[in-house]
Amino acid sequence: MSVGIDEVGRGAWAGPLAVGVALGDERIAGHILRRRQTDSYYDSKALSPQRRRALHEQLQSAGLAFGVGYATALEIDTLGLTAALVVAAERGLVELERKTTATIGDHRLLLDGKHNYLQRSNVQMIVGGDRLHPLIGAASIAAKLARDAVMASLDQELPYWDFLASKGYGSKRHRFGLHWQGPSVEHRRSFRPVQALSAPLPTRFFSPQEAK
Repeated sequence: MSVGIDEVGRGAWAGPLAVGVALGDERIAGHILRRRQTDSYYDSKALSPQRRRALHEQLQSAGLAFGVGYATALEIDTLGLTAALVVAAERGLVELERKTTATIGDHRLLLDGKHNYLQRSNVQMIVGGDRLHPLIGAASIAAKLARDAVMASLDQELPYWDFLASKGYGSKRHRFGLHWQGPSVEHRRSFRPVQALSAPLPTRFFSPQEAK
């Protein structure tokens, strides 16, 4: 069997990097995720939150198992993005093994992209894999759902940076929060936009409503 692997949050300015892993029958996953009248599959980017959640529930009901691993903003700053990606992926694989008693070394690992950052011998790279292979698409959906839930929770604790809506990416309100409050504990301080936008506002004060 194969394990699909995909990441979410690589380019965000704040919050964790999430890597989803999915194990199961790829024919069943393909039946659930296939786009109508095409040869491609739904991935997290092509779905509304409601549709994403519904498909994830269908996949689970059909017997697919999932794991999600995270690398924190601090780990990204300390280790660098590629090394943090490895940390998150390995954590996701450990969670999958714990849930299923599967031995990951016995499975082919399907990784989206051209670069085998895992450096494992049982990895197969698929460029555009989140659209071309159903297990990678399923992993993408799991990672997106899990990370969005984390960002929604962080928005309750840290309300100035638009985490609920922006998910840590560079929205207008997120930029305003950085100007107004500086970076939070969840910001990736090694990222250039965070450094550049953390200076005090150079002009008049804008209300949060004006920053929408």
